[in-house]
Amino acid sequence: MRSSPSRYAIVVDGTTALAPEVERELDIRWLPLHVNLGLDSFTVGVDLTNEDFYRRIAAPGVRPQTSQPSLGECRDVYDAAVGEGAREILVLTIARELSGTHSVASTAGALVPGVRVEVVDTRTAAASIGLIAAACARTRRQGGTFSQAVDVARALAGSVGIIALLDTIEYLKRGGRASKAQALFGSLLAVKPIIEVREGDVHAVDRVRTRDRAFSRLKELIEARIPAGARIHAATQYTHDPAPARLLGEWLQSRFHCVEHWTAEGGPVLATHTGPGAVGLSWYEERAAA
Repeated sequence: MRSSPSRYAIVVDGTTALAPEVERELDIRWLPLHVNLGLDSFTVGVDLTNEDFYRRIAAPGVRPQTSQPSLGECRDVYDAAVGEGAREILVLTIARELSGTHSVASTAGALVPGVRVEVVDTRTAAASIGLIAAACARTRRQGGTFSQAVDVARALAGSVGIIALLDTIEYLKRGGRASKAQALFGSLLAVKPIIEVREGDVHAVDRVRTRDRAFSRLKELIEARIPAGARIHAATQYTHDPAPARLLGEWLQSRFHCVEHWTAEGGPVLATHTGPGAVGLSWYEERAAA
């Protein structure tokens, strides 16, 4: 069910990783993002599937790039919500250091007459945005006001942890998203990097030679970051191969009290910068939403 005059719309950008069942249940909308493959440009979820993306980047010399939504595309999403009864719109974007989406979404919001559009920089990416969106949508479902949902988003912005194991750092280097990570990894591509996003930047955490050891190290790092006995909202995420995310999710739920947990595939926009084979965790402690 879409927005009615008594409800407000919640929108995320195309870098978000979100489980389909969560998206449907909580009525979360999307701003389109684009992937450029050679001379061709695609809109994720419209004319580019995940399978098509991985097939295309497997070809020699193909280097995907991403681009933010246009002003008109943002307006189209806002206008559709307004047409279905929304008079307030909450937009959650990737950290502005990683994309220009926040600026475009804000400019578009100012052009919608008679509608309050709040654009929140989540200071993060991927499933961390999805967790913030889910918290805001639950606030709405429980009868919370638009201002209360905005307060939830702002409280969680920058407070949702995200740590991930990549199969290679090559994709981050290509996209210029590894400025600080490269200080640790240098030119070593034959390692499995572990990274995290903090305050809009990608930080190197560790580098491990083998995939199995890197997966074990990822779990060690998660245990070091989440206090024993903490109640957490969490999402495991992956690109291309879901098996490691399932294993990580099972392990997580056996070790911690997961108030919320779901698994999501990061789409082509995320995979452009992480490459296939990424697996990671986003989480926040329940008290952080208070």
